[in-house]
Amino acid sequence: MDEQMGGFITCMLCGLIVGATGVYMLVSGNPRILHGYHYASVPPAKMVPLARWSGAGLLVAGVGCALLMPPADMPDWMSVIGIALLIAGIGISLGAIVHFNGSLVTMGGSMQGTSRAFMIGLGALAAVVVCAATVVPGALMIASGDPSMLHGYHLVNVDPDDLPALAAWVGAGTIVFGVGLASSIGLAMCCTRRPMPRIVKILLVAALVLCGIGLVVMLGGIIHFNGSLMG
Repeated sequence: MDEQMGGFITCMLCGLIVGATGVYMLVSGNPRILHGYHYASVPPAKMVPLARWSGAGLLVAGVGCALLMPPADMPDWMSVIGIALLIAGIGISLGAIVHFNGSLVTMGGSMQGTSRAFMIGLGALAAVVVCAATVVPGALMIASGDPSMLHGYHLVNVDPDDLPALAAWVGAGTIVFGVGLASSIGLAMCCTRRPMPRIVKILLVAALVLCGIGLVVMLGGIIHFNGSLMG
C-alpha cells in the first residue's frame, strides 16, 4: 500500500466516524454526545434543534474529511472540495453551539470572577501557542524560500526552481490559517459575556473563513506545484 492510499483510507475512516456521529445526533435529537459545557446553558426545548444542527455540521465535516486525500485515480481538486466541506461542517456545528448555548463554552449560569479570569487566560495562552506553531513557521518558509518543513511526499515532484514559490504559497496559507485558528480560539474562550454578543459571533465566523482560506491556499499550492498532495 502506498502513502497516498494509506492517507485516503485514514481520512475515509475518520470521516465515517465523524459522519456517523452526525447521523446519530440528527436521528436521535440527543446532543449529549457533545461536551457538557457545550449545552450547559441550552433550554430543554432547544436541545433537539441543537443536536440536529450540530449533527448536520458533523455529517458535512465527515464527508469533507473523507475527501481530503483522494486515491491516485481520482482528481486532486476533490481535496479542495473536502477542505471546504470540512470547514463548513465545523462552522455549522460550532455556530449551532454558540447560537443555542450562548457561547462555545459555558459552565451554566453566570461565571464567577475566578472562572472568568481562568477562561480568558487559557484562551489567550491557547491562541499564543497556535500562533507560535503556525505563523512563525509560515513566516520562516516565506523568508527562506525553503519548504523543507513539509513532508517529503509533498515535494517529490516539485521542480527545484519552484521551491521558493511553493514555500511562499504554503507559508502564506499557514499564516492565514494560524491567524484564523488563533482568533477563533481566543474569541470563543476569552469572551465571557453570556449570551455572546453578536459582533463576537460575526468575528468567529470570519475567523473560521480565514481558517478555510488558509487551508485551501496551503493544500492548493502543494497540489499545483507537486501535482498531488501525496506526490
